[in-house]
Amino acid sequence: MSKRRAFVRGLILFALAFTNLNDIWSPDVLPNALFAWTAIKERNVDYDEFVFRPNQPSSPGRLDSEAYFFRACGVSTATQPPKAPRSVGGPPAPGPNDHVCSVFPPGMAILALPFFAPLVIAGFDPLDLGLLVRMGHVVGALVEVLATLVLWSCVRRFVGPRWSLVLVLLSFFGTSVRTIASQALWQHSGVHLAVALALSVVLREESVGYGRELVAGLALGLGTVVRQTTALVALGIGGLSPRRLLAGLAGAAIGAAPLLAYNYLAFGSPLEQGYGTKPFDAPIATGLYGLLLSPSRGLLIYTPYLIFALAALLRAWRWPGETARRLRTLSLVWLATLVLYASYAEWWGGRVFGTRFLDDLAPLLFAALAWGIGTGMLRTVVTRALFGVLAAWSFLLFNAAALVYDQSWDTVPVNVNVDPSKLFSWSDPQWLAVLRMVPDGGPKVIAAVILSLLLIVLLIRIELRAAGDSVAA
Repeated sequence: MSKRRAFVRGLILFALAFTNLNDIWSPDVLPNALFAWTAIKERNVDYDEFVFRPNQPSSPGRLDSEAYFFRACGVSTATQPPKAPRSVGGPPAPGPNDHVCSVFPPGMAILALPFFAPLVIAGFDPLDLGLLVRMGHVVGALVEVLATLVLWSCVRRFVGPRWSLVLVLLSFFGTSVRTIASQALWQHSGVHLAVALALSVVLREESVGYGRELVAGLALGLGTVVRQTTALVALGIGGLSPRRLLAGLAGAAIGAAPLLAYNYLAFGSPLEQGYGTKPFDAPIATGLYGLLLSPSRGLLIYTPYLIFALAALLRAWRWPGETARRLRTLSLVWLATLVLYASYAEWWGGRVFGTRFLDDLAPLLFAALAWGIGTGMLRTVVTRALFGVLAAWSFLLFNAAALVYDQSWDTVPVNVNVDPSKLFSWSDPQWLAVLRMVPDGGPKVIAAVILSLLLIVLLIRIELRAAGDSVAA
């Protein structure tokens, strides 16, 4: 791919991350945005300067130190239960005199640092929420576009330009990429980039050297600085070769070093981490049903076409070749991730549209899907038609949510984090509530649809013309 072509692709995808004309965010992205101010101006990693304490009156220009996304930098000295609700198994709130740190790993905050630094130097108000949300949107979109471009180059090894375009459009519009990941400083985009980079380095038919294994592991190690579970992919990226596994793990260890350094600075120990002792004691059957088939969180409800990606992972176990060998162990990684999150007490991932935790490994599923298509998995008219229908369903759901999703379903009449039973209700699924909201969007939704369609048509036209030119050449 030429640099010019990659730039044009990236520019169109970046614009598409904004043409939904809908701000989607959550307070838990604030620590990632504020990190630049505390790192540059205070030269530390605590957020003391932005908070009011439990023994102080609330202030419109400050954040509550007991908010669920804050914890003590070290052991909390709090003696009273916090007034603000906190997640199950999370660390206790900071005491009145404790330094305040973020519960999240610092990866996205570090990625955002160069973009927020000019604002810090120019003296912008760090608690201007509009500024934080919009700049966070820019950073999230840029990181997600980079991940998409890397994934594009990876899937192109297995399928032609037209199928590559179809899969990239699906990854951007038929998953939570445009709806959630590209909209704010959540961790998803950083994990997508790390996993896509690792796959792009080693997922190919020809044998690769140990240097590439090391680089792939390094990318995944850096991904753990964004979200620690990214390290699981490093266990499967090397296929069935112990030496390649060791090379990948060595790279992952190097990449994870910034996380250990941050943990030491923030919490006093490199092995401490911000999330606390999260409980993984949920009934596995409930979690598996919830993650795969529940009406408001199920992967196969929101993205049913990915059943073909799972079939491709299964297909790899009886297929020869280097790619198939790696996909075998990567399928075990995906399965281990599924079981891990199925046992997590908050398996549904909080207030979010569709699946959340399994979304992090979406690049793996799309790479597997591309490989499966390349090996003839969708060679019949019937399978292609079924794939098209299922993909159209996902395209409809996620783009409707990109236009109007506002988290109201998650909190009314009860917060799903307090009572998740709503997630199993087929009479009022989340996706149906979102579809019902679309007609109420008015001119804003119409404008967003028109702008988005124009850019999608432009991208398709450019790619089809390029594909035709390459055939003619």
